[in-house]
Amino acid sequence: MRRNHLFILILLILTLLFPSLCMIAKLLHYSFTVKNGIVYAIVTTAVYDGIGILLMSRKDRQVGKPYAFLLSACLLLNQIHALVFVFYAANQTAMLFVASWFVMTAIIVAYYVKNTALLAVFYSLAGVLVLPIFLFLMLSGFGAKTVIAREVSPDRKYCAEVIDDDQGALGGATQLLVYRFDQSFSIGSFDFRKSQIELRSGSWGEFESLSWQDSEHLSMNEKIYEITDYYPEYLTEKERIIRYVEKHEGLLLRYIEKRDDAILKNQPIIRQIRISDAYIDFSCGGSGFGPETSYWGFYYSEKDDMSVLWCAHPADQRLEKSGDGYMWKEAWYDPRGDNTYYTEWICGHFYYYEMTF
Repeated sequence: MRRNHLFILILLILTLLFPSLCMIAKLLHYSFTVKNGIVYAIVTTAVYDGIGILLMSRKDRQVGKPYAFLLSACLLLNQIHALVFVFYAANQTAMLFVASWFVMTAIIVAYYVKNTALLAVFYSLAGVLVLPIFLFLMLSGFGAKTVIAREVSPDRKYCAEVIDDDQGALGGATQLLVYRFDQSFSIGSFDFRKSQIELRSGSWGEFESLSWQDSEHLSMNEKIYEITDYYPEYLTEKERIIRYVEKHEGLLLRYIEKRDDAILKNQPIIRQIRISDAYIDFSCGGSGFGPETSYWGFYYSEKDDMSVLWCAHPADQRLEKSGDGYMWKEAWYDPRGDNTYYTEWICGHFYYYEMTF
């Protein structure tokens, strides 16, 4: 392999480094944050510029079509790298270091790539990407996020943080975040937080106190959060929903009586509430797309009508015993049909449901 080719491959790897790190963290269900990023920005920029200078100092300008294409692709990849870094980093100096990469690459590409059509395509695309980079850099100075309280649970399993998100004249918010402390780690300026979730987002400046009552109960401003509601260990979606309804039946009944959304604000499990004369549907999730979708949740039926949610044809309205609940299948009436409905009593007038279409 020519040294020119090695240098181009190193430049390519550097452009993919940070976006790949973010993607891998996401796939492993980690929240990836950059505490500062200046060290990463200085070191990688020095390496990038150093390799670029070595590449341009060589008399041999022949790299071949595949490597000319890879070198041109660096124009776009390092701008994507800069955009991702600007999104994550909170240090404007670090952002400027990383955003400067495409200047060096533009010079290298002009030095090595001779194909006019290839140059026109990549320079045009690179020009389009310059605008969002500068836009992100300008907007990054607005507001500031500050950790104003941080408490680790007594068993050191969870960590809670209160974030002051100050947006100046635009207002702001107070956020309560919790993540798995025992499964999280840091590498230099980077934090990898396992299963980070937001328990609350309230008005800016509302913070008063944060403390753990024990390893499973967190208190902020005298409101108690039961952590097992948010981190149910080894439970399926169905088990999680049933457990939630059984533990919070009184809270749900208070909402049904008063119809006050504030009662269920920042509650786990519930994503959407639909109210009709015959039932109240507490939707908890779904998956799939188009003709292959599934939905699950629980509902309240004062008349204990287990068929109120499902949309079968009136002639087909029949539920058959299935496990701990009752099932309806479209295939019973139409061999081509694959819609199903399952429901199961939880407690009181509350029922679990699953629908597939």
